[in-house]
Amino acid sequence: MQLKKNFLPLLMIGLLFAVFGFAAWLNSLLIPYFQLTLELTNVQTTLVTFAFFIAYVIMALPSSWVLKKIGFRSGLVLGLVLMAAGALLFIPAAYARAYWLFLIGLFVMGTGQALLQTAANPYITILGPIESAAQRNSFMGVCNKLAGIASQHLLGPILLLNADHLLAQLHTMTATDKTLALDAMLLRVVNPYWVMTASLLGIALLMWLVKLPAVNEEENNADASGITKASVWLYPNLILGVMALFCAEGLESITSYYIIPYGQYMGFSLAASQHFVDYIIYAMLAGYFCGIFFIPKYISQNKALSICAFIGMVLCVIAIFSGGFTAVVCMIGMGFCNALNWPSIWPLAIKGVGGFTKTASAMLIMAIAGDAVFPILYENLNTHFGIAAGIGLLLIFYVVIFYYARVGYKKMDWKI
Repeated sequence: MQLKKNFLPLLMIGLLFAVFGFAAWLNSLLIPYFQLTLELTNVQTTLVTFAFFIAYVIMALPSSWVLKKIGFRSGLVLGLVLMAAGALLFIPAAYARAYWLFLIGLFVMGTGQALLQTAANPYITILGPIESAAQRNSFMGVCNKLAGIASQHLLGPILLLNADHLLAQLHTMTATDKTLALDAMLLRVVNPYWVMTASLLGIALLMWLVKLPAVNEEENNADASGITKASVWLYPNLILGVMALFCAEGLESITSYYIIPYGQYMGFSLAASQHFVDYIIYAMLAGYFCGIFFIPKYISQNKALSICAFIGMVLCVIAIFSGGFTAVVCMIGMGFCNALNWPSIWPLAIKGVGGFTKTASAMLIMAIAGDAVFPILYENLNTHFGIAAGIGLLLIFYVVIFYYARVGYKKMDWKI
C-alpha cells in the first residue's frame, strides 16, 4: 500500500489536514453560536462560511506566487502564522461584540488555510502514483474529519452549553438581563481561541524544524502524450474539474455546516441537532476508509466518484419527498457520498497538466468558493421557496459531479 511509503511526509501533511478540519468544522458550531449570541438571522449567519471560504478565491493564486517565491516549508509556516493571527482576532471581537471583527478573523484564518492548501494538496497528490492519489487524499480526509470530530467535542460543550435553555428564556428576560446573558455566552469563545492561537504557532514551529522531501510537481505530473499546451485553459479535464469541485464544496459546506439548522427545521432541538454534525462526520469517515482500502486496487477513482454521486442523487430525491427523521438520515448519508469528491476530483483534474500544476492547484483551491457562495443561495432558496428547494440545489450539484465522473475527466482537449 502506498500509505506505507513516505510515512513522515504523510504524517506531517496529515497534521496540516487535521488543522484544516478543526478550523473549518468549527463553522458548524459558530453558525448557531453567533446566531444566538449576536441575534442574527439565518441569512446573516451565512457570512460565517462566506468570510472563511471567500479567502480561498481571493488568495489562492497569490498563494501560488508566494510559494514560488519563499518555498514550500516557509509557505507552510506562514500559513499557520496567519491562521494563528485570525484566531487571535476572536478575543477582541468577543469583548467588543463585533460580528464584523469575527468575520475578519475568519477571513484571515481562511487566508492562512488557502496558502496551506495550495501547498499541501498538490504535494500529497504527486507524492506517489497519480492513480492512487485518491487513496492518499482519503487518508488526509480521515485526518481532517477526526479533527472535525475533536472540534465538536472540545468546543461544542463550551460554546453551546445550555443553549436550548437560554433560547427558551430569552423572551422572558428584561433587556438588561438578556444583554448580560448573551455577553457571558459570547465570552466563552475567549479561552478556546487563546489555546488555538498557541497551538497553531506550535505547529508552525514544528513544520519549520521538520524537513519534508521535495517533490518535482511538473516532472511527476507531465502529460503522457508529451505535448505541452500553451495555456492552462486548454486542459478540459482541469476546467471541468474546477466546476465539479466548486459544486462538491457547496455540497460539503451545506450538508456539514448547516445540518444543525436543517435538523431544527425538521423538528429537532438545538442540542439534538448538534449531534448530527458528529454523525455526518462519521459518514464521511466511512467514505474515506472505503477510498483508502478500495482505490485503486478494486475500483478506479472515477468509478468510485460516479457511484457516490448517483447515491447522493437518490438521497436528495428521498429527502425532497420526505421529512423529519428520514430527511435528516438522508442528509447524513450524503456525508458518505461527499467524502470521495475531493480525493477523486483533485487527481483527475490535475492529471497531465505538467508545468501548470501549481496554477492548476490554485484554481482548484479557488473552487472552495463553493463553500462561500452556495450556503447563501441555499438559505435564500429555503427562505423563499421552502426547504425542498435547498435540497433541489444539492441534487443539481450531484448531477454535475456525476457528469464529470463519467465524461468530463476524460476530455483532454475541447474538440467535440
